[in-house]
Amino acid sequence: MKHIRGLLSTTQALRRTFTTDATQFSLLRRPIFHLRPVHPLYPPVVRNLPQLRCLRIPRRQPPAQDESQQFKDEQIGVPHIQLVNEEGHLDPPTKLRDVLNSINRAEEFVLQVSPPLSDRPPVCKIMNKAAIREYERNKVKAAKAQKSQLKQIELNWCISNNDLSHRMKQLASFLEKGRKVEVLLTLKKRKRAPTMEEAQNTYNRVMEVADESNAGLVKPMEGVLGKQVLIILKRKDLM
Repeated sequence: MKHIRGLLSTTQALRRTFTTDATQFSLLRRPIFHLRPVHPLYPPVVRNLPQLRCLRIPRRQPPAQDESQQFKDEQIGVPHIQLVNEEGHLDPPTKLRDVLNSINRAEEFVLQVSPPLSDRPPVCKIMNKAAIREYERNKVKAAKAQKSQLKQIELNWCISNNDLSHRMKQLASFLEKGRKVEVLLTLKKRKRAPTMEEAQNTYNRVMEVADESNAGLVKPMEGVLGKQVLIILKRKDLM
């Protein structure tokens, strides 16, 4: 009977088999992590995570003020300024708003002549619009007078090639600037007389530079080749 005691009954064997399979099946279906439903208004708080360092993005610095640029009136953009008085000295700092209210905006304006520094506001002047317009007109007249100023170049018929090239560069520079140029071709003292070929080549070189600079004769040539010739040149678009 001892060998029968170790045997299981049919009912016990079936019970143990189904119980073990059900237990294993339930373990397979059980999730590894127990997740709670996430509420849309209250997101879960994650703890015990390594802290991440945020990348530091440098702030863009405002562009530096160009000292060559001049601001006027509200463009100055600061509450206080220092005015240059009639004696050329600086007045105490005053409000820009008060200065603008005290001048005739139709005839005057406030011009910044020096940018602000760490220890003082910008330096400004009160400018008269009519005086500025008159200054600009005089400046244009002076430029026109300078362009119309007559320049003179004297050449020897037997000039060397190096000296001739240097003089022709001067001629081209004067013509490009709008100057009227008087070219004198002559025979200098104690110099040999040129051949007709040399005289013609020197004259042709002058006229070639004139053509390259879009210049022409102001009046017909005066004189005789090989002796003395006077040529007055000017840009054709300024005649």
